[in-house]
Amino acid sequence: MHEGTSDNRSEEFSDDEREILDHYFTNVDGLVFCLRNLNETVKAALFSRYSRSKNSMRRVFLDEFYHQIDNFGDRSQLEVGGERANKLFRRVIADYGDDSVAQLAGVHIAFEGVSNVLTKVIERPRLMSYLEQSTRYLSFGKRADGTYPFAIPPELSPEDSVTYSRAMNEVFSLYEITAAKVRGYLEANLSDKSDTDMVRAAQAASFDAARGVLPASVISNVGVFGSPQSLEGLIMHLRASELSEAKIFAEMAKAELEKVVPAFISRLNQPDRGLRWVDYLSLTKAATREFVHQLVGEEEEHGSTVDVSLYSFDPDGEARVARDIICSESRLSVEQAQEVVSKLNAAQLDELFSVYVGDRANRRHKPGRAFEATQYGFDVVSDYGSFRDMQRHRLLSIDWQTLETSLGYNVPSLVNEAGAGDDFCRAMNISHDANEDLSLRYPKAVASYSVCMAYRIRYQMLMSAREAMHVCELRSQPSGHPSYRRIAREMHRLIAEVAKHSRVAMSMAYVDDNDEKLGRLEDERRISEKKRLFLPE
Repeated sequence: MHEGTSDNRSEEFSDDEREILDHYFTNVDGLVFCLRNLNETVKAALFSRYSRSKNSMRRVFLDEFYHQIDNFGDRSQLEVGGERANKLFRRVIADYGDDSVAQLAGVHIAFEGVSNVLTKVIERPRLMSYLEQSTRYLSFGKRADGTYPFAIPPELSPEDSVTYSRAMNEVFSLYEITAAKVRGYLEANLSDKSDTDMVRAAQAASFDAARGVLPASVISNVGVFGSPQSLEGLIMHLRASELSEAKIFAEMAKAELEKVVPAFISRLNQPDRGLRWVDYLSLTKAATREFVHQLVGEEEEHGSTVDVSLYSFDPDGEARVARDIICSESRLSVEQAQEVVSKLNAAQLDELFSVYVGDRANRRHKPGRAFEATQYGFDVVSDYGSFRDMQRHRLLSIDWQTLETSLGYNVPSLVNEAGAGDDFCRAMNISHDANEDLSLRYPKAVASYSVCMAYRIRYQMLMSAREAMHVCELRSQPSGHPSYRRIAREMHRLIAEVAKHSRVAMSMAYVDDNDEKLGRLEDERRISEKKRLFLPE
């Protein structure tokens, strides 16, 4: 018997209690179990009460939750939530604090029909999980009703809406033309046109090449999973946005969350809580923007337009990594470990890194947290499409400027090879003119709806060596978009050659430098093999 667990093992439940527990817990007797068939508010409140009770979770559930609800004669409230149940849980929340309880539940919420401008606002908070509609596997051509999938900013006047829509229709038409030409070019040059994996890879490559024509107004769907605390923060973040679309979706999200976790978002409309927080966010953003413009001027020149530059690194970064390796595996203080490192020769440092990193069988095998002892700051100028992919990384700091057309755009080489270069550039010109026109009467954020994804945007990424390994290896894989593959490779080169952290760079053994037109081919083959193995004929 495991020491210290005899009380849990010896706990007895009546037959009736066991029947109840079997419905709400994955087992009745084990030391590890999951909760099921309970709404998120119940689970969070149960965990909070459990933290201050000597009883087991199952006993707390029976005595303090189930039987109180059962007295009202409606056990289903535990599963779907009811007013009496919510009153009980609000009392628990009041006892334990809003934030601590709100971290213990999880909610899936979907945002559909949102612009790509809004997806970046939704996905800005770190502590949630997101899944966005792919521009790689789906065509964004005409819908069943004959219209193109783009959003019209609510801020636009009726006259501007007409002009804007005309421009977007032209851009989407050129997207269809570009994608078709690239796909035709690739399929004409396939070595085996009967190979369905190869055909799917060609389709993915054509969408990749053409996605730069898609404007930021293109409509997308986003799935979000997060705690009520994080979702409460998201709603405040959306409310504080200067975009009307964000404010509209904030209220829709609040209305839906009130149906599943009402107890956790009740403070959103409180003048001294949620409303004051929104004011703080919006007012400080506006004041900061105004003051920065005073400092640098409205017509400031662009900085360097180099694709990737390393603006910040620690020259002693590898020594700090070595220090933390030694400190974690010894009884030494940080100062003592630093002294040991100062006496190591190059060969000993090489071996220390080699042992710590170990034999990585694949890119998912990563060294421990000592690699977080040093950081790299990258200033990146890339097409907006690639930014969308890079922005999804959570374990780093990232910030970006407003999307506009002044940094120019990139034309994928595959587009030119396929004879679609003129179509691509025509779309860019239409986008530029629309953006310039809207910028005369609306904020830059509103005008950004009209900007094609091939236009470049500046952003900064600050990450540890451990996260840099993940970013550089993942984003350089052959299945990735050529644009962000170049970014990942350049980051890796800068770590090695500018920071001169050769040991860190050499640890990134899965950075891929190969160039392939059908980068998705191997992934398509793996998917086909999985389907063959697991799906019935």
